[in-house]
Amino acid sequence: MSLSKAKKQRQKLEQQGKVNPELLRGSWLGINPIMKTTPTLQQKRTQLHNKYKRNPAHDSSDSFFYVHFI
Repeated sequence: MSLSKAKKQRQKLEQQGKVNPELLRGSWLGINPIMKTTPTLQQKRTQLHNKYKRNPAHDSSDSFFYVHFI
């Protein structure tokens, strides 16, 4: 299997005694940033509960009575 141009350039830099850019890349210390976890049933329920929770400021039962006397 052939090597990509970028990998060939990295190997050439290593052979010349220069720093390999692969070594300068950040380390995640065993954490895989791509891996995602699905929410648990409890998390789904709380999310739905908070999503459809009524805001008391916009509640239609909150009314006031205004009387204007002349």
